[in-house]
Formats: sequence, C-alpha cells, structure tokens
Amino acid sequence: MEGLELIAFNIIGMVGSAKSKVMESMTKARTGEFEAAEQLIKEANEFLVQGEKEHFQVITQEAKEKNVELTLLFMHAEDQLMSTVTLRDIANEMIENYRMMFNLKSLIDGNLE
Repeated sequence: MEGLELIAFNIIGMVGSAKSKVMESMTKARTGEFEAAEQLIKEANEFLVQGEKEHFQVITQEAKEKNVELTLLFMHAEDQLMSTVTLRDIANEMIENYRMMFNLKSLIDGNLE
C-alpha cells in the first residue's frame, strides 16, 4: 500500500480515533465530568491535526502537479474528516450546554433547601 491509498487509510485511522474521543467527551459532559470532557476534546484535536496534515499533502500535491486521481477511498477519508470536525464543534457546544444545565440545577437545588 502506498501513495494516496496509504494517505486515505492514515486519515481514516486518525479521524476514527478523534471521533471516539469526541463521543466519549459528550458522555463525560453528560455526567458532569467537564475537565475530562475537555481533555478528550484536546486529544481529539491532536488526532484531527494529524489527519488534516495528511489531507493537506494531497491538496498540495494536486495544486503542484494537477494530476491527482482521487478515489472513492480518499473521498471517504475526506468525508470522515469533515464529519468528525463538525461533530467536534457540536460536542463543544453540548459540553457548554451541559455545564449550564449543571450550574442551573445547582442553583435550583440550593434554593429548594
């Protein structure tokens, strides 16, 4: 395996790890473990940066040579990259929403005592 196929598998692998971290971060936030959730997002970002570097190699090659033959496998890798970036952005919003909910619940519980 070499060339574009290898890059595609590298992207898919990195992005798959990132997606797992993002999903886990939302689970942590749902239970109020906000520091752990934020740490998982940071770890996901590290994987995403690696996937984006691999992707950028192909973009650069195409800009220089203009003869990169894109494959279904590479398009799948791009799709996984883009959807995981979007999922990460949504997870960041969800973490903040969970944080607000926990803060509001704390205020309400404090007023009921």
